Amino acid sequence: MNRKLTGILLASAACGALSAAFAPAIAPVVFVVVLITLSPFARAKRLWFVGDVESEYRIVSRRRAEALRAMKDLADDKLAGKVTAAEAASLRPAMLQAAKDLTTQLDRLQARRAEIRKKIEGELASK
Repeated sequence: MNRKLTGILLASAACGALSAAFAPAIAPVVFVVVLITLSPFARAKRLWFVGDVESEYRIVSRRRAEALRAMKDLADDKLAGKVTAAEAASLRPAMLQAAKDLTTQLDRLQARRAEIRKKIEGELASK
């Protein structure tokens, strides 16, 4: 039995014994309540950080989606008359180039991820 679980069982038993000294009828209830309350501490901790940190792939993917959405919004604004055709024509090439650059960067990241995945799978298969 692991040390955390042993500690939790001992703490629960101690609380149950203490309550049995004052009110024997509720000792089992106190034991169960303390056991349930402390049980989350017995779980194994994760070895990795789970937070709001984004991976490089996720950042590039999000930026690409934003660039494509900006191009769609420009086309919608042109149709709605909010932007003239000349303004849209001058803005579109820069937006298109940014989307192309992000797509190229995303493709490189995907290739690198696939290469790393193959390497890991090869190492796991050899074991």
